[in-house]
Parts: sequence; structure tokens; C-alpha cells
Amino acid sequence: MFLKRHSIWAASIWVSLMLALSISAQADQLQFGTPKGDEGTRIFKATEHPNYTGQFRLGGQRAVLVGSMQDRSPWDHLDYAGKHLIPVQGTIDIDVNERANTGLVTAEFVEGGNRYRIVFDRFTEARPFQDGGIATRVYEHGDSGNGDPLYPKTWLYLAGWGTATVFRNDQVLYKDYAAHFMVMERSRDPKTHEVRYPTKRTLPGGETDPAGMEIDLWVRSKEANKDNFPPYETFVHLCWEEVTWR
Repeated sequence: MFLKRHSIWAASIWVSLMLALSISAQADQLQFGTPKGDEGTRIFKATEHPNYTGQFRLGGQRAVLVGSMQDRSPWDHLDYAGKHLIPVQGTIDIDVNERANTGLVTAEFVEGGNRYRIVFDRFTEARPFQDGGIATRVYEHGDSGNGDPLYPKTWLYLAGWGTATVFRNDQVLYKDYAAHFMVMERSRDPKTHEVRYPTKRTLPGGETDPAGMEIDLWVRSKEANKDNFPPYETFVHLCWEEVTWR
């Protein structure tokens, strides 16, 4: 009888101990700052944050036009060497909702005595990684497997794909041209303005500098022209070297 009571008592103590450990473990799981399971330090998707609104408002200053609006073919409007960059007076304003894939991107600049305005307000997905037309927290270009390899692999804080219209002195210059904007890691050396790409890498990250940020905007025609780089009849490329989050 004594042994039976002792066994019941020991079993009761064991069950109580296991229950206490389980409650403690659950409390640890709920504790702020405690990794859950194998999360570690992985980067979460924006939608995994309970307070994510999807609304982004950014601006760009210190505009640079890659090449000129007056260039005649053949031209290079990626200019890895940074030899044909034109600082221009201009800004970009981004006000989009990543969840809804809606919003407005407006860029304005002056070059060659003309005022240009780009209105980018239609966003569409051509590839799954584009997430409906506006995406955040994704790698693109280079050897990322997303997008073309014409630019270094870069982390996109925010990006959009779709169509835009370009105005010159308030008259339509290019209507419904393919467009792409990127809020991305800095691609050009701040002193030489060179994009160090493509190079033989010894590290897996892209040829960008995560210590800086820029906004790039491309508008291109459907018509191809193999004499140009990139090989399109029209390829307008701007970069803003200062980024402001609002």
C-alpha cells in the first residue's frame, strides 16, 4: 500500500513538473524578443507584421539622368563606368500602397531647356516576384533569379512595375511605356559614380553598397534597337542619390 501511494505521489509530482515546464515554455514563446522555433534572425515578409499598412511615401533628391534625352543611337543608358551622367534639377515622389498595388509615382526634371514629367500610375505583375505590380523586400537583377541581369543583384526596399507616360513641356512624349522603379541599395560609387558590375565575386551579395540607398526609374519602349544598351529604341533612366522616407 505504501509503495502504491508513493508511486501515485511521484507520478503526480512528475505531471505537475511537466505542466509547469510547458507553461513556462509557452510563456517564453510569448515573451517579446524571443525567437519562435527556427526563426532566428530571418527577414520576415512585410505581411507577417501585424501593423503593416502597405502604404509607402518616399521622395528623392539629387537627380541624375543617365545619358541625355537628346542622345542619338547608339547610346548607353546604363553607363556602368559613370562617364555620361548628367546631374539635373528634379525630384521623384512615391505614394503607393503595396498591398493594393495602387498609387502614384511622379518624377520631374529639367534637361536641355525642356521640362519633363513622368507619371507612373498603373502597376501590373509580369512575374510572380513582382507581387501584383508593387513589391517590397525582394532581391532583383544580377544572379538573383528575378528580373534581367543588366544591373547588379540588389535588395529592393520597394519596387514597382507597369506603365507610365512621359511629358515634355506638358505635351505627351511617350505614352503607355513600360516602367520600373526601385528603392534599392546604392549601386554607384559615391566618388567615381561607377557601377562595379559585372565582376567576379568572392562573396554571394550583389555588387551594391547596403550602407547607401538610391531610387532608380526606367521608362522604355517596346521597340528594340540592338545598337543601344539596353537594346531598346527608347530607354529613359534616372537615379536619385538621396532618399527621404515620410
